[in-house]
Amino acid sequence: PHDTQTGRRVALRNTEKIESLAGDKGYDDQSLRDALRSEGVRPLLRHRLFAAYDHAHNARLDSGLYGQRWMAETAFSAIKRRFGPAVHPRAWYREFRELVLTAAVYNLEQALKQ
Repeated sequence: PHDTQTGRRVALRNTEKIESLAGDKGYDDQSLRDALRSEGVRPLLRHRLFAAYDHAHNARLDSGLYGQRWMAETAFSAIKRRFGPAVHPRAWYREFRELVLTAAVYNLEQALKQ
């Protein structure tokens, strides 16, 4: 499945551990926003631009919190360069486990470099 489908499952499964969720326009889904809000998670998801009010929705996003998304994107990019772009398991929960283990290995490498 596309990462937006996997991301939705992971986010809704772990709502007690997150306060806000930042995502790009690929995660533009009102039902996801509603589900996150009902669980007490603040969605910081950009709207795809179909109408003028979509620009207004994006302008109201907390730029300080949404701006922190670059840190995660940088880590994802470094992990893909180091370990390859593909996640191999077929089940979404196994994909999640592989991503967590890959991120842990990356963090260990960074700690050892310091």
